[in-house]
This record gives sequence, structure tokens and C-alpha cells, in this order.
Amino acid sequence: MSRRWLWAFAILGLVNAALFFAALWRDYDREWKRHQRTFYALEGRMAPTAIEEAAVRGRRFELAQVPVAGGNRVDRCITCHMGTEDPRFADAPQPFRTHPQIPRHPFEKFGCTVCHGGQDKATTAREAHGRVEFWDEPLLKGEYLQSACGACHFGGDAPGAPLLAQGRQLYAQRACVACHRIRGVGGVVGPDLTFVGSRRRDPEWHLRHFREPGALAPGSSMPPFRHLPEAELKALTVYMLSLREMPSALLPGPAKP
Repeated sequence: MSRRWLWAFAILGLVNAALFFAALWRDYDREWKRHQRTFYALEGRMAPTAIEEAAVRGRRFELAQVPVAGGNRVDRCITCHMGTEDPRFADAPQPFRTHPQIPRHPFEKFGCTVCHGGQDKATTAREAHGRVEFWDEPLLKGEYLQSACGACHFGGDAPGAPLLAQGRQLYAQRACVACHRIRGVGGVVGPDLTFVGSRRRDPEWHLRHFREPGALAPGSSMPPFRHLPEAELKALTVYMLSLREMPSALLPGPAKP
């Protein structure tokens, strides 16, 4: 074999070795593994003995998920949000902080994305939070998270969602019902809003629409609501975002014989 071929095989071997070690490093340094490594270190510091600390720190990295009852969704949020149900992490930094307890909303039934939005099967923060192209259910943040309650609690009060309750009241007080219809009730001058929260998931779109309807819907006869306080515009936006289809995971299943 000529020296040229020997050099070619040597270079090819080096390239393959470099690709192999790059793949190993990429797998070792995955974002969710970094989070788990940090969580195990935090948990290890809470261990009462050195043996238990070593056991915690030696745990394997693994994808964790919650199969949402009654649907096809599988939430992997707890792969990174590992302290969700552990009261020891009430003051821990995110993504490890304990989730507030909500009566009658167990994780094993509801999962996370049913309320919070985001991409259920993703394993990176950017993708899991839904900040990617072609994903129309981005993570709801801050006050706008209250809108998730309205997908199920549309027939009465939603405990812990004061902005949602205020938005419903404002919708009636500002006579929106004269032009818009929700679940068969209201006027027909404007578009039906029954599922507007499913079509428009961006809070900023709704805020801008309330201030300047014609800018987003040319020819709209809806008057601008620039005169309303920012708090009222937010409340109306929360209500609009709440008007969406009930998550499939929570729809009643077929009747049992």
C-alpha cells in the first residue's frame, strides 16, 4: 500500500475519532443533564449523612415524563424542574423551585403544559418554552398564566385568577357582548370570540388590538380602547387568552358500559 493511502486512512481515522468524541461530549453536556447535575448537587447538600450525599450525587441522568391522563400528551418538564413536588426546594432557584400546591390539580392528571403552555416533549429550555417556529402554544408567563384557568373554569369563578375574573366583568361592562359572540351569546357584528385564545396566543397581539384595532384588522369597526388603564387592558387580554378549547387531555372520555 502506498504512503498516500496510509496517510488517507490515518486522516480518516482521526476524523472518525474526533466525531466519536464530539458525539460523546454532546451527549454528556446536554442542557437537561446540566440541570440534573446541579439539582443532584443541591439535593446532596441536604443529605443528613455523607453516604446519602454520595448516593444522591451518584444518581443516573434520565429523561422524566408525566403521561397526562386521558390524552396523548407526555410532559417532560420535570426532567429539568425536578423539585416541583419537593417542599425542600421552596426557595430554590429555577428550574428547581417547588410548585405551589393547587387543590384538585394533581400533576399525574394535568401535567404541566395543559396550564403553562409550551412544548410538552421538548428537552431544551427554548423548545420546551415554545419559543420556536411553528409552535403556537408558547409558555404563558406572569399574570397571563391566569388565562389557562378559563379553559376549564368557564362556567364560574376561577380561584386564584383575579385578572381573569376582572376581564370577564369588563367584557360585560364595556358592552363587548353587543358586537361579539361567545358560546352562542352576543352580537354578530364582530368575529366570534369563543375560541379566540386558541387562534391568538400572543398577549402582545391582544394588547395592541385593544389599543389600535384597525392596525391589525384593517376596516374594523371596533373603537380603540386607548383610554382604558393598562390594568384593564391586561385583564381583558387574560380573558381573551382564556377563550380556547378545553385541553383534549381533560375532556370527558367515553361512557363506561
